[in-house]
Amino acid sequence: MNRIARLTTIRGALAGIACALASVAALAGDGKWVQDAKTCAAPEYPRDSLAKGEQGTTGLRILVGVDGKAIDSEIETSSHSRKLDSAAQRALMECSYKAQPADSKPAQQWIKTEFVWKLN
Repeated sequence: MNRIARLTTIRGALAGIACALASVAALAGDGKWVQDAKTCAAPEYPRDSLAKGEQGTTGLRILVGVDGKAIDSEIETSSHSRKLDSAAQRALMECSYKAQPADSKPAQQWIKTEFVWKLN
C-alpha cells in the first residue's frame, strides 16, 4: 500500500471513530443533573465532631439515575474527619436531582458536589 492510500485509510478510520463517539454521546441523553436544593436537608453536625471543633469540606461524587434519585456515592475529597464525611454522604444521598435544562432527559451520570462543615 502506498503512502497516499495509507493516509486515506487512516483518515477514514478516524472519521468512523469520531462518528461512533458522537453516536454514543447522543445515546447518553442530553442535559445534566443538578442538585434540587428544595429536597436537600443540611446534614446534622455529628456531636463528636462538634465537641472536637472539627471543620472541613467533603467532596463527593453522586451517581444520579434517570429518575433524578441518587444511586451511589463516593467520597472524592475528605474533610479529614470520617464522621463529617459520612454525615455529608448520607445527607446528599437523600437529595433529589433535577434535569438542567428542565425539559431535557439526562442519562444516569456522576455529578460532583461538596459540603462545607464550618463552626461559627
